[in-house]
Amino acid sequence: MAAEEAALLYQAFVEQDPAAAIRVVEHARASGIAQDALFDALYSPAMAMLGGAWADGAIDEVAFAQAAVVAEQVGSFVMPPAARRDTGVTVVVGTMHRDRHSIARTIVAATLKEAGYRVNDLGVDVRPTDFLERIEETGARIVIVFAEMAHTARAVGRVREMLASADHDGVVILVGGGPFVADESLAREAGANGVVTGAESALRLVSRAARDLSGLGEDGS
Repeated sequence: MAAEEAALLYQAFVEQDPAAAIRVVEHARASGIAQDALFDALYSPAMAMLGGAWADGAIDEVAFAQAAVVAEQVGSFVMPPAARRDTGVTVVVGTMHRDRHSIARTIVAATLKEAGYRVNDLGVDVRPTDFLERIEETGARIVIVFAEMAHTARAVGRVREMLASADHDGVVILVGGGPFVADESLAREAGANGVVTGAESALRLVSRAARDLSGLGEDGS
């Protein structure tokens, strides 16, 4: 049942029909899927289908972007009814400047929020200065930068340079997106501390970074 509902939700995304998407969510809830299970059972598989369709060429860039807008509109309907325990750890996430892909970022941000992290989602087309400003505003020491195109992935190094120039060398930078998965050298060139390949790896890497940072003093030593 859940697999069928996920396929219907994916179709509603592609057809740019938020009303139909919400009906799918409501039907899934009425069929017995608990609110706190909707994200994993329904939304995440539908988003994976959407990302796979774009990667395989089944839908073009325009259709992908339009479907992503609908997916974001529906996201709040599949979130758990209450946040889990507050970890006290702030994570800044965003998609690199000149890149408007949002699927991977949306999934990771929602997953981290569900796990109790304080997520500051800057959205798409985020400049290095915007990352720096939010880190200084929130005191965050973990940032995840997404890039789905080769040229925007190569530009992520500017975020590390910006943080270093502002004496924030201790901030952990994780990167996500197809180019980094395909070529790990891009992550090294960007000065990244790790590559996020999905929601599960994001949880693992952020948890590890938080543990490592908790053992450091205020000066990062």
